[in-house]
Amino acid sequence: MDAAFELNSQPRTDILASLPKSKDFTAHLNQVSKNRAASSLKELYRYQNVPGMVVMAGGIPHPEVFPFESLSATILAPDAFPLDPPRVPKKEKSALLSWLFSAPRPTLNISIPKWAPKPVEPTTIQLSTSLQYQAATGPPALPLFLREYVSKIYKPAYADWDVLINNGNTDGWNKIVQLLFEKGDTVLVEEWTYPSAVNAFLPYDIQSVPIKMDSEGISPEHLEKVLSEWDEKAHDGRKRPKVIYTVPTGQNPTGATMEAERKKILYDIFAKYDIIIVEDEPYYCLYTGEWTPKGSKSDKSILAQREIDAEKKEGKEGNEAFIKALPPSYLYFDTEGRVVRLDTFSKTSAPGSRLGWFTANPLFIERLTRISEVSTQAASGFATALTTSTLQKWGFDGYIRWLRGVKATYNMRKTWICDAFQDTFHLEWDQAHVQGLFPNGSKTITCFSKQPKNRWDEKKGLNGPGLVTFTPPTAGMFVFLGVHLSEHPDYADLTRKGEDATHVLVQRLWTELADNLVLFAPGWYFDGGGEHAIGGKGYGYFRLSFSIATYEETYRAVHTFAKVLDKFFRLK
Repeated sequence: MDAAFELNSQPRTDILASLPKSKDFTAHLNQVSKNRAASSLKELYRYQNVPGMVVMAGGIPHPEVFPFESLSATILAPDAFPLDPPRVPKKEKSALLSWLFSAPRPTLNISIPKWAPKPVEPTTIQLSTSLQYQAATGPPALPLFLREYVSKIYKPAYADWDVLINNGNTDGWNKIVQLLFEKGDTVLVEEWTYPSAVNAFLPYDIQSVPIKMDSEGISPEHLEKVLSEWDEKAHDGRKRPKVIYTVPTGQNPTGATMEAERKKILYDIFAKYDIIIVEDEPYYCLYTGEWTPKGSKSDKSILAQREIDAEKKEGKEGNEAFIKALPPSYLYFDTEGRVVRLDTFSKTSAPGSRLGWFTANPLFIERLTRISEVSTQAASGFATALTTSTLQKWGFDGYIRWLRGVKATYNMRKTWICDAFQDTFHLEWDQAHVQGLFPNGSKTITCFSKQPKNRWDEKKGLNGPGLVTFTPPTAGMFVFLGVHLSEHPDYADLTRKGEDATHVLVQRLWTELADNLVLFAPGWYFDGGGEHAIGGKGYGYFRLSFSIATYEETYRAVHTFAKVLDKFFRLK
């Protein structure tokens, strides 16, 4: 292998010796999880690789009949993406291709043989084993790398954590539901949350308990209030929640990011009430920081600017700056083992690989393994072989450089969409009259039409009515915005007639946008069970993804949005 990762991938012994071991969380397991036994057939895997063992116990196909003699791929080099791409891209050759794809990028080749020369080494990848039946934990090479990654990036605060491969974060969360919840339980969620996470527990009659958010995510004050004042009678006899599902970085859909101080405060509250923290982090490495509007001067300190500049450097200094800039994981504060972290290769490699991993205490890892044995079993051999071979080719430092390039690419795309709003609308920062539209403390921008100012009456001000408010995201792939539906000419009449004016108008606007070939995700998809089911308070919400559209498509979509809004609000 060209750049093999370290075999000694656990933290150093002296560091581990100074850390506590995880608590016993057996009481948090549901009865089904407690009843699970190890798969009797899977127990055979512990013995079949013992040197000299004649394996005649399982119905295992012979690798000779596998039709794949080798598996080869051309992969991008870890430095294929620039760390500081230009704000405005070069002219695109096609509406389907961004400037990033118009020029050749450096590549490397990997090849996976059916039979490797040193098959017993833990880092060996060969098709004869990758494509074979195997334990639910998968081949050892990928966990070896992930333990090194978790140790160096997240720095868990207890000693006996481990990792387990899964089929991506959705699969991971489904298995956690099977691990921890009984029928009729409750679960804490953010007031805006990922809809597929909710869909996973709804069939179990599990009730979501939304916690209010501010600009950093979960509000500690509201969390404490909900937990300390829990009344089972007021919740149809349901017990106080024992699990929180949260997306701390680039929160889906709001884009909020939780920093260290807030995480520590929340961790202490969760520990006080014995809450298991499920930290779902698909956008963790896409933490990009704040958007700087065109033409504005940076208000960052000299030290902060030096850290930003360091991230743009090649080599060790740039890698270290990237790692330092990442928000700390809940694992960093977890001295008890109450955090179950979900990571995925979907946003940093390929969603179709269906490959991710848990980081958790040994009890949960063991029980999650039992769930995997009788459901998904091991992750795809093709996916693990290709992904692990790529990581081996890049090496640990190369993988960090790859993540830096991915981050820079999404930061560029975030800049495109925010710049498009700046060019298309008249923008005003932190409008007092939009309080309640977004979490308290958010740095909001309100968009006004660029129609001639003499069209507005005195009540609307020089810029007319505020049409849209959004908060520029600090991570992830989305802009979350609210439309000021209460400014619509029909809003008052619809309300007087007893209709849900917000519902009627947001549906009408979404349809008009789709008819004009712009598709946004309606905000009601992401309601965590609170007051946002459609809009509330005269606002309608949409989530815009900037992850895949080209520069030209991004600008066209925002310009179309502006034209539709002018017509929708009858401003022309």
